[in-house]
Amino acid sequence: MSRRDGERRRRGMAAIVLSALALLSGCSSRDQQEPAQTAPAAATIAAATAPAAAPGSTSWEKKGVKLRYPGNWRPKNDPDYELTLIPAGASGEKRRITLDVPDLPPHFAWMIQMGRVEHDYLADLKKEHPDLKVIEAADAKIPDSAARLVRSTWHEGKQTYDDVVLLMIHASAVYILDAQTDEPHVGETRAAFDAIRSSLKWTK
Repeated sequence: MSRRDGERRRRGMAAIVLSALALLSGCSSRDQQEPAQTAPAAATIAAATAPAAAPGSTSWEKKGVKLRYPGNWRPKNDPDYELTLIPAGASGEKRRITLDVPDLPPHFAWMIQMGRVEHDYLADLKKEHPDLKVIEAADAKIPDSAARLVRSTWHEGKQTYDDVVLLMIHASAVYILDAQTDEPHVGETRAAFDAIRSSLKWTK
């Protein structure tokens, strides 16, 4: 993904949050819409079959969340996200894992609803990838938070790309852990994503 795409994506996420707050404040009736193609609430998206992550991990902490990422991934400077990880030794941007914590205007905790965050996240992603297809969407178990795990795919040329995102609402804030990869590297990228997900801890 290019820098321009990243900036557009971050602006889109800010719009999502503002849209959600406005809708829930009674500014629009669109809050009756439901996220598309969702699975039963009790469902869990299974981890992709993949080799184990490389030994060793690094601790990272910012904006109320702490995590560890595998030793075979490294951080990349990217102003569009709190954290951007790419595979160690990689020179392209076809695989990445990001954590975004959108800045929110003043609001009450109840004003952020997961259904709207999920709906608008997918709508924003589809603007970049018109053939986006949601494969699975289900509630996720993350302590002290509301969370949804959503997997989708799209095509660029003849290549299929995979996105898995963990949307979380905690302490009146939105946290977005996202992994994007080309199809040949789905297994190892998902293994790293799952390792990070299992390490998440709230610090506030």
